Amino acid sequence: MLAIELMSFALWELIVIAAIYFVAGVVKGGIGLGLPTVSIGLMAAWLPVEQAAGILIIPVIITNIWQAFFGTALKLVIFRLWSLLIAMVIGSFFAAWLIAGADTAVAAGLLGVMLVTFAVLGLTGARFNVPVDKEKTLSPLIGFVQGLISGATAIFVVPVVPYLQSLDYAKGRAGREYDDTDVTRARTEIMQKDALIQGLGITVLVASIALAIGLNARGELPLAVALPGGIGTVTALVGMVAGRTIRNRMSLELFRRWVLIGLVGLGLAMIARALG
Repeated sequence: MLAIELMSFALWELIVIAAIYFVAGVVKGGIGLGLPTVSIGLMAAWLPVEQAAGILIIPVIITNIWQAFFGTALKLVIFRLWSLLIAMVIGSFFAAWLIAGADTAVAAGLLGVMLVTFAVLGLTGARFNVPVDKEKTLSPLIGFVQGLISGATAIFVVPVVPYLQSLDYAKGRAGREYDDTDVTRARTEIMQKDALIQGLGITVLVASIALAIGLNARGELPLAVALPGGIGTVTALVGMVAGRTIRNRMSLELFRRWVLIGLVGLGLAMIARALG
């Protein structure tokens, strides 16, 4: 029975999943993010969103552990983003309850909207600046909204990525630039960069764990996703290495722009299919 459940995917599906995660790994290796966005978007072209999200869990957790925990800013990230992370988990659980039994076309259409939104924001170069004194209010709000979206679509980038990019890590929650006792302040340029990268990593890691719990509670995380998830993890890691090589040989901005254009096309196709 266990062997039958593990082999519930056809060979061609496993090959396609491996190729998708390789491509998604190339994107993540090239621009530092996008593995869940690209992989869930491509898999949802033929799999139900819930099944694609289940396969996503293992690769996302594995590839984000290093990004979340290895760096100089882990303590800063936890102290500064704890309310966002807790609210995100609550939002994910709420989304799991809210969309239980919902039409899969709705989830696919929402996923398409999120892909287009993220890509358009990237293509237009939209940038935001959040004052430090607004973070206490905005962090839990952004976290809850992100939880709702990631719980419904397995997309972890909107609105949390633009929000994290908008924070001034040179200033802590106290708003002072030169207070070395403030654990929410990045004291060096390296720490400022690590704060953003580790913040993205731990946010996606927590969101993916919450998504896994939500899917399991709805009975949509069967053992069968372990095999494609494991295959996807391996090919994603290989793709990340390839992505870093590509990044070093071509313009990062050109590479990023073509990825975003592809996501717009994919998102529009998913919206059209959901409406059709």
